[in-house]
Amino acid sequence: MKNNEGKTISEGDGPITMWTIDYKKCNVCGECVDACKARLLKIKDKRIIITSQGDCSWCGDCADACASDAIVLT
Repeated sequence: MKNNEGKTISEGDGPITMWTIDYKKCNVCGECVDACKARLLKIKDKRIIITSQGDCSWCGDCADACASDAIVLT
């Protein structure tokens, strides 16, 4: 399985819960970037990316801030 960073991950390589961005819905408004208290989201090449899934606290603030419902916590 690959995460949003394009890195291959396997079971045991991090948190069981992951989150993804539906880039078809994302309009790159940056609200999720501002909402992330851990500063793990950034805009790169006109896309929202997470710098580290493992450092995420899974608070859901990014998903709550997304008016496009493009962020999905699984």
